Amino acid sequence: MLKRLLRLPVRSYHSSSSEHVKSPNLGPLNYGKDSPQYAVLSHAIKVSVPVVGFNERALVHSLNQLNYPSTMLSIIGASNSPSLFHSSPAVMELIKFHLVDKRLRLVEDLDQESQEKPSLEDLLLKRLEMNVPVAQHLSQLLSHLAIPGPFTVETALPELHRLSDDLIYYSSEKDHPDFAWYSKRIGLSCAYVSSELFMAQDSSANYKETFEFAKDKLERTMQLGEYYNNTEEWAWYTLLNTINLAKSQMARG
Repeated sequence: MLKRLLRLPVRSYHSSSSEHVKSPNLGPLNYGKDSPQYAVLSHAIKVSVPVVGFNERALVHSLNQLNYPSTMLSIIGASNSPSLFHSSPAVMELIKFHLVDKRLRLVEDLDQESQEKPSLEDLLLKRLEMNVPVAQHLSQLLSHLAIPGPFTVETALPELHRLSDDLIYYSSEKDHPDFAWYSKRIGLSCAYVSSELFMAQDSSANYKETFEFAKDKLERTMQLGEYYNNTEEWAWYTLLNTINLAKSQMARG
């Protein structure tokens, strides 16, 4: 496990513009927008997953719709290993694609040179809105992400923290070049995961309660970050709060 952690890409302690430069590459994905993998996975997320969920049926449906052979499943998931509960490598790639693609789309229309930046709340809600087409399948997605193993360590958690980093970097939120850099991102990651957990169980019209929950959670997270002066106590508080929310959501289900 330690060796895997040491192999993860290292992000700068201070916010660095070089980490947020827009490019045609889709890192950490190992294929571009002109590839068959991108065509199938993009189609699956837009068309198939909203209907059948994050599974091989979604991929097979998209392969058929795009006239690709079913043998392409092995190519799509070639870079992954089966999870602890034998989820197929292709399904894990579908989940990875969803996480990376939504993060990149979140900021693709933003003008990095503009002095007018969106608020952190606006960007967080925008990212949650991207989940609406697949909201009924979020429980399935989150169950995959929660399974201990290489995928969680090497993909799910790093991608979650890349999202938090981007949310802060592209927003008008004031950043800090000290321990607060880390603690603020940990808190935001917890707030986002809590909101996804809530959305997975939300039955309100247009997920109204989810967006209210997210706004309240974000406000309380940022206020506590200031109150605890960005110390380990605050980081542990937000982490434990997320775990308790997860338990309560499971009890409701």
